Amino acid sequence: MSILARPMETKDLDAVCAIEEESFSMPWKREDFEKLIEDEGSEYFVLEKENAVIGAAGYTDQVGVGYINNVVITPSERGKGYSETLLNEVLKAGREKDIFSFTLEVRVSNVPAIKLYERAGFVSAGVRKGFYERPVEDAYVMWLNPDGEDKC
Repeated sequence: MSILARPMETKDLDAVCAIEEESFSMPWKREDFEKLIEDEGSEYFVLEKENAVIGAAGYTDQVGVGYINNVVITPSERGKGYSETLLNEVLKAGREKDIFSFTLEVRVSNVPAIKLYERAGFVSAGVRKGFYERPVEDAYVMWLNPDGEDKC
């Protein structure tokens, strides 16, 4: 079985958008991903399994802090460790650009994602009330190395 994490390309957008559609109540649009591909301050990756895109994840450099935009795996492939593979690729890419502090928001009900981020070393630093729509829900704000020091 061949698994490959690689930078997202325009050719991946149909697959990534389909995964977004089946995963989120308010999925990102194709234009959102196109902007990420073009943005020099963002790095976005796809995960391929046997040459089919099964997931995507990325970050944007926000003044030296890596903001994790999202981590998404197609529903049929969840629970197999693929999101961890993708998240590690994102963190590695950021560290290669001297980004050692990362942040994200996650739905308070999304226990699998919270556990993923905690395994990676993220800790909850607060709650954003009503952050998500459809349905309205709070978000945990999570941080990895909030002081920005290289602890790798």
